[in-house]
Amino acid sequence: MNRKFIQQGTKVNSRFGDAKVTRIELCRAVGDKEGLQVDKIFVEDKDRCVFDLDNGHWQYGTQVEVV
Repeated sequence: MNRKFIQQGTKVNSRFGDAKVTRIELCRAVGDKEGLQVDKIFVEDKDRCVFDLDNGHWQYGTQVEVV
């Protein structure tokens, strides 16, 4: 299944293991640490985002892969 969006509750894999997204911030540029909180984003825009995860960690979009 090819997912078009990432939203709260989407399962992702990071260096901390599998987790669900609890918050998404869309940033102006790749590597920025803060941005606008959004409900969902297109998968192709994930590298411009920062994700808070339900395991207590956060990750840049470049550090996560949708499961």
